[in-house]
Amino acid sequence: MSEREKALEYMLESLIKMLGKSNQRVDDLNIRVLQLESFLRETAMQNGPREKFGRLTFMN
Repeated sequence: MSEREKALEYMLESLIKMLGKSNQRVDDLNIRVLQLESFLRETAMQNGPREKFGRLTFMN
């Protein structure tokens, strides 16, 4: 295997690892967003049919 082929293989492996880490971060962020949405829904239900948070209005 030539040096050029080794370098290309190394770069490809590095890109695959970077993509995997990026996907994991997106998954982690998605979980946090779902947790926040759930918390806001529960808070809105406890505080009555409408609870305003800034410019957003949440309804049951």
